[in-house]
Amino acid sequence: MNRRCHACCKTFETLQECLKHDLLEHSLQNKKMNCSFNNLCKAALKFLTTPEKLEERAKVRECLNHCNAGDELLTIFQILCMNNNNLELQFERIKSCLHSGLKVFGTQLEIHAFGSIVSKLALKDCDIDVYLDVKEMQLQEANGTSGKLKSPPFMRNSSKHDTIFNTVYRILRESENFSQVRPIRSARVPIIKCKHNSTGFSIDINVSCPNSLENTRFLQAIVESDDRIHSMLLFLKIWAKHMQIINRANVTSYCLIILAVFYLQQPLQGHDRSIILPVQRIQQNLSARMVQGINYSFDIECEENRVYLPASITTLDLIKGFFNFYKNLNISEYVLSPYLGVHILRKDFVDDKCAFLAYHNQLITVSQYFGDDAQQFEIDRCVCIQDPFNLSHNIARSMLCIDFTFPVSRSDVRAITGTVGEHQDFLENLPTGIAEWPSCRKLNEETSYKPFLYHIEIYYRKFQP
Repeated sequence: MNRRCHACCKTFETLQECLKHDLLEHSLQNKKMNCSFNNLCKAALKFLTTPEKLEERAKVRECLNHCNAGDELLTIFQILCMNNNNLELQFERIKSCLHSGLKVFGTQLEIHAFGSIVSKLALKDCDIDVYLDVKEMQLQEANGTSGKLKSPPFMRNSSKHDTIFNTVYRILRESENFSQVRPIRSARVPIIKCKHNSTGFSIDINVSCPNSLENTRFLQAIVESDDRIHSMLLFLKIWAKHMQIINRANVTSYCLIILAVFYLQQPLQGHDRSIILPVQRIQQNLSARMVQGINYSFDIECEENRVYLPASITTLDLIKGFFNFYKNLNISEYVLSPYLGVHILRKDFVDDKCAFLAYHNQLITVSQYFGDDAQQFEIDRCVCIQDPFNLSHNIARSMLCIDFTFPVSRSDVRAITGTVGEHQDFLENLPTGIAEWPSCRKLNEETSYKPFLYHIEIYYRKFQP
């Protein structure tokens, strides 16, 4: 008798326990999906019709009407994306203020940017992600004496990191250069959020997890490998932001980019390899670059590992391929593994039928590094997407169940997308949002149920030839 949950692959001692779990955790949640999806639609409509967005859309439309043929995406990026050179200058100002305010750490403080401002995927109104690396801490005590806190053997939530976190929070809260300072201690990686007053940028400060620097290094290498990939990733971020898929649906920008990377790892039709090789391949024969028990080495510069993108493939081809790939993939049944470059059936991952040796070896090295049991991959989530390097991290762990499956009306598709036109009209509609969102009405007989990420193709069915 099958005692495994069909949705999350959990196993139970009795069939009754399995059925109870299915009812409480999955069946009852399905009743909330329609309402949640309607709320997502309403949020996107509200977002797209604010005075600021209407003005932005009008500006984009005007610029597109006057741009040269073939320059449509570039025109959109110039309006909706940050200027990378200007962003670097702004970060230097923020970095200077942080160094000035955090003198208590002395010369042991290193300040690193990571995320979109480094990988050149920053949109307007982006946050700036900062990692504070304190090698050895010299703190001035209230009585004038000093105390030195050397880096202890690394442990999760170590007293060193707690002390640094609390010290940074206290200093920034009292600083004239920063405002709206608040700690987020419950996050997977605790951060301090604040606003830099002179530049107006929101900042997320992390003091305990350098892994994000390595992930950024990987994405930066991919972005710099080919302008077409860079344009594709920027477009997807703009699209997801305007459709409120990022934020409202708990899809992070990093998760979206890794979805794109995984698509680029799939075999290229008519060719003998993929555009980007699996991480397992691009780590071969390299010295390990260990960070907290995880190997972050990679090489996409050598001839055999280089990004392979034939000249005949356009940015538009990449975008169309992304939507088509995920439209036809029932992602709820699989674990997507950019490390292997393939998707693994959930039940095979749970039963270890895939013989994922690298995953098990990494659990050992992480356990040895931190001195306690490593957290295993969270297989019981709506969507399972493995980090390319940290194989026990499900980067889609917080994704809402409405992204798992929800009803879509074909009449809504027609209302949203309209018809396929020339590239100018096609691109005009994409970033500026949908002029009229269909009302959140009761679904009719045309309703059909589609797998996760079907909606990323739904809004732009005009991609279909």
